[in-house]
Amino acid sequence: MSNPAEIDAVFKALGHHVRRRILDDLRDQPLTTGTLCAHFPDLDRCTVMQHLGVLEEAGLVIAERRGRERWNHLNSLPIHDIHE
Repeated sequence: MSNPAEIDAVFKALGHHVRRRILDDLRDQPLTTGTLCAHFPDLDRCTVMQHLGVLEEAGLVIAERRGRERWNHLNSLPIHDIHE
């Protein structure tokens, strides 16, 4: 990951405490969007989805559709690439 725009996207994604909490929640297992929304009762679903969108753009979350559910998986490779 030598592209400065990709690196900036990762740092932008990590710059908000809600997005860092989402990544922490996904650390052990993939979760549905509904489950993630339940972890943030003070935020509406649209706001959580916007945070997930930023994480997806940075490559930190990979979303998978299974029927009506959207499963979110952590992808730590962009962070690892920056570290290296």
